[in-house]
Amino acid sequence: MEYSKLSGYDQYILLTLQTRNIGANVQAYNQFVEVLEFLESCTKSDNTVINLGDKVIDKPFNRSQSQQILDALSRNKWDDRVRICAKVIGAELR
Repeated sequence: MEYSKLSGYDQYILLTLQTRNIGANVQAYNQFVEVLEFLESCTKSDNTVINLGDKVIDKPFNRSQSQQILDALSRNKWDDRVRICAKVIGAELR
């Protein structure tokens, strides 16, 4: 089956096989989705801060770096900078 035809959860499970200390469960997947949404919002603006709900958070990466991370993930390549983003927004990927 083609990677693009897999569900988001199935793609996440394949990503977790490439790294350590990342949970392959639904709770970690939901946190991962929050990280993806954060990264997508980082790619839409050149500002150094971003509004996440009622919080104002400093962006850990600029626009192009955020896009590079998303591109790597879409090619099923793990990028350790995802952990940094998770830490910034308070998401646990365990």
